[in-house]
Amino acid sequence: MSKDRTSLFYRLNDYKPLKNASGSIKDEKEAQDLVLEKTEEEESLRNSSLVLGARKMPGAMERCDKLDMSAMIMLESALDREKISRKILPEAVPVTLNCKMKAREKYQSDMWLEIEHPNKGLVLQDPSSSSLALFNTTSNAVAQCEGDPVDNIFEQNLKIKFYISSRSTSPSSYSEDEADTVKITDSAHLPVHTPTIKRKECHSRIFFPTKHKAHRFFLTSFTAPTKCHQCTSLMVGLVRQGCTCDACGFSCHTACVEKAPRACPVPFHQKKGAFCLDPQKGLGTVYEGHVWIPKKAGMKKGWQRALAIVCDFKLFLFDMNEEDSKPNVVVSQVIDMRDGAFSVSSVWPSDFVPAKRKEMPRMFKVTASQLSAPSNRYSIPILADSENKKSEWVGVLSELHKILRKSHSRDRSIYVLKEAYDSDLPLIKTTQTAAIIDHKRIALGNEEGLFVVHVIIDEIIRVGDIKKIHQIELIPHGQMVAVISGRSHHVQLFPMSVLDGEKTDSHRLAETKGCHTMTSGTVCQGAHTCLCVARKSQVFCYELFQSNTISHKKFKQLQIPTTVQWMGIFSEQLCVGFQSGFLRYPLKREGVPYRMLHFHDPTLSFITHQPVDALCAVEISSIEYLLCFKSIGIYTDSRGLRSRPVELMWPAPPTYCCYNAPYLSVYSENAVDIFDVNTMDWIQTIPLKKVRPLNSEGSLNIFLLETIRLIYFKNKKTNGEELVSSEAPDNQEKQMVQHLSSKRRYSFRVPRAKAVLPKGL
Repeated sequence: MSKDRTSLFYRLNDYKPLKNASGSIKDEKEAQDLVLEKTEEEESLRNSSLVLGARKMPGAMERCDKLDMSAMIMLESALDREKISRKILPEAVPVTLNCKMKAREKYQSDMWLEIEHPNKGLVLQDPSSSSLALFNTTSNAVAQCEGDPVDNIFEQNLKIKFYISSRSTSPSSYSEDEADTVKITDSAHLPVHTPTIKRKECHSRIFFPTKHKAHRFFLTSFTAPTKCHQCTSLMVGLVRQGCTCDACGFSCHTACVEKAPRACPVPFHQKKGAFCLDPQKGLGTVYEGHVWIPKKAGMKKGWQRALAIVCDFKLFLFDMNEEDSKPNVVVSQVIDMRDGAFSVSSVWPSDFVPAKRKEMPRMFKVTASQLSAPSNRYSIPILADSENKKSEWVGVLSELHKILRKSHSRDRSIYVLKEAYDSDLPLIKTTQTAAIIDHKRIALGNEEGLFVVHVIIDEIIRVGDIKKIHQIELIPHGQMVAVISGRSHHVQLFPMSVLDGEKTDSHRLAETKGCHTMTSGTVCQGAHTCLCVARKSQVFCYELFQSNTISHKKFKQLQIPTTVQWMGIFSEQLCVGFQSGFLRYPLKREGVPYRMLHFHDPTLSFITHQPVDALCAVEISSIEYLLCFKSIGIYTDSRGLRSRPVELMWPAPPTYCCYNAPYLSVYSENAVDIFDVNTMDWIQTIPLKKVRPLNSEGSLNIFLLETIRLIYFKNKKTNGEELVSSEAPDNQEKQMVQHLSSKRRYSFRVPRAKAVLPKGL
């Protein structure tokens, strides 16, 4: 039998005719090509049979003719069935088939367009830039997303938020001339009918056309302290701390993705050790281990297990969960070795530490500054598992501190803590809010009323007869003072002269009953003074006037989606923070509010998926904002889209956020962490427990420990002092003594025999 005939029989056995419309149908072009191929083979078979028949014997020719006839009959039968099936099909291709084919073609073309023209929706990595490529979604893209029926789809698994891919090349062969691209695709923004796994496979086919296997990074929320495999520093944060390759398990910061080795898995010679330190940059982990620290109620109540990690010239302490004995992702305490008062030493009986004698050989203490006065230092006693472990800890911390001093690392701290006034003043113990009037005076609001304290001459003035002060708002442009006071939480206005002791009547805003926060600013390029007051989910906007008396005019009332949690005025716009969102409202003109967190940006959908409280917003520039939530800080542009791929991470769950440009103070249970909002650097940790801000800038704070203190955060980089701190107390018992000439003036001094004490104090 000839090769052509053999080929034909094999093709006939494998050939399957097209099915009807109810089955799976191939496209029309493939069917036409198949018919043409079969027709050519039939003609070739006929020609070959004629040639063979002329050369063979008659008997052989009859056998070949029978085989040829059988093959022809089978081929003709197959062709007949093909024609019949084509006749059965309707003239128009079914709508569902057309839709699927067109959708498939459109999807493939769109994905290849993203590769050929990545600037449409994605930004390629600049070889000269060290920042990660980020979403540069245009207005057209946002408009196109508005009609997408899958906008609300969100992957519940926190481990899959971004899909980060890069072409894999070995570092030795990598050159700047051939810059690899880093692309971020949100795997949560998928069509309804497409499973995530299939989409991931499709991504891997499209984004990895090279010979080398590449990392497949996913943004991950770690539930335990995790170190970056690239820089070995801790990935600090509550959620979305870094990225993990699901193929090899390589984990790193989002900013370290482009610096990671290209090969997956990472070759052994390119892997960094668990402990690696860069003294110049101050990055890397040096040592870690389990220790014992005092319980929150004090050392007398016993010890609790903790994980200690020495990283980035800081000592991190993580509490251990009692149920599974695993470390918590929340940082319990942080001690910065850059602190001028930092030291580590063994514990001796002369230290008067309430510990058992058998525990003393295994104990050491770490000391740091708390206030600026030398006597105000605090120490953390730490218990090691053995004497050898204790010696190792003391040796590592001491040597690291020496390296830090030899490297002449600059002190990055911004605030110096000082006691704003003598803690013996009884007004401080019940202070709820405060404000700095000038460098010599502060205003205190508490249950008894509103008081002005002159920190230099120890003179105190009581303002009005109001009580229960909840918030003080100084309005210097309008020369007014606004307070939320009383059980009914009304807003009352006073002229600024009342702070000098002048008698005047207050002006009450009747509509504000039950309010809980307020903010002030200017509009119309500073020509008018504006006061915005929030009551639950409503905001009242007033224009304030002052001539002989104070008057007001309500010019706008706003309805917020949920209860207002924060307010501020940016560039003549009112910024309102509520659960999982921020809005900007134009004040003096009509218009719709602007979303500061656009729900069409798929990289921000996790905020709405898991509702989280809003803490504050910061205006970085006219086109960029920082939105601070209880779990994370996000940078957005004026359209509400992500402006930076890296997010601001909190070491511990924050309770308050205050901003004093350009520094953000984040308050938690055990410390105050200071961030530079421009560089995103975590520059200082103030180890104060149970501290609460009294004003929006965070410069005045109440320290709620055994001795309640009024703490002033002095900025070292500002010219002059915002507040002149009082002198150290002279250990004499002082009291508020009322002046004989005025019932509203007091002196804080050592009382005389005939001094008159104010009632209730």
